[in-house]
Amino acid sequence: MIDIKLVRYYVFDVIILEIIKKLTVYNMKTYIISCIVFIFFACKTDKQNIIDDAYKSEFKAYKKQGEKNRVNYLQLTGLFKLDSLENTFGKDTINDFVLQINSLPKTIGTISVLKDDLTFNASKYAIVKTQQDSVVTKLSLQLNEYGSSIKLYHEQLNWQIITRAGSLYLRVWDIKNPAISTFKGFELFNLNPDFILDGQFTYYDTTKTEEVHSQLGVNTRTNFIGNVVFIYKDQSYSLDVGQNGFTMVNDLTSGNETYGGGRYIYLDLPKTDSIVHLDFNRLYNPPCAFSEFTTCLYPPRQNHLQFEVLAGEKIIRKN
Repeated sequence: MIDIKLVRYYVFDVIILEIIKKLTVYNMKTYIISCIVFIFFACKTDKQNIIDDAYKSEFKAYKKQGEKNRVNYLQLTGLFKLDSLENTFGKDTINDFVLQINSLPKTIGTISVLKDDLTFNASKYAIVKTQQDSVVTKLSLQLNEYGSSIKLYHEQLNWQIITRAGSLYLRVWDIKNPAISTFKGFELFNLNPDFILDGQFTYYDTTKTEEVHSQLGVNTRTNFIGNVVFIYKDQSYSLDVGQNGFTMVNDLTSGNETYGGGRYIYLDLPKTDSIVHLDFNRLYNPPCAFSEFTTCLYPPRQNHLQFEVLAGEKIIRKN
């Protein structure tokens, strides 16, 4: 007769040996966390991920808020790299940056880029104001910690200078942009409880800075503050997580049913290392999926999941 206890001890010894072998290859902390997460979640039988009326109501509110946030990107009407000393913009073709809006003046103003100075000069054709409604004729543009200037306004237009990958860009919004009303959103996968998961979130000892690809075609340095490990169909996966829980995800649907540049999700992070909730039904397309004037980041290689996440937004637009 087979001694069940001996079999269990043997299996346990084999598992321990495998862990020791892998510790010579992988980071010890990460691997131990993965093992703990796998054992913990593999033993859970009460999934409690029911798509009930309360969940549907909360999800509907979440999508409605997302639609409001999206308007900011639908207003975008221009993104121009400041690659000369004097940069003019307006509707006239003589400008360096042409905005095809008939109601605009010939030239709105000039952005001067010198070694230690960034200055906006309004043209005689436009009344330009600050957000506080002060009229601007000439203004030195100071960049904040994110590399962005204040916004300036002329009628339906507003603009600011932003910094991406060490270069300066003029970003322009039009509050009457037709895209605001014509864009109806994206189709969604059916709500799926299989993609509502728990994972172990662990803060990095120090913030990890990494270069990732972007919509601009250049690499951009971004920060990751931690990592979440989760189990899907008996396999362990992990994702690097950015500030405020911002997480970029690529999976085997990317470029097919979903946007090729990946999708985004925000995680509600704990103050210390703990269990977090991952609801992939909340995955949404980045702004570059519907606006050409964006500077989206693409998921880093370690955030490419090797399975299909059949949840969240698709790339198909609603009619």
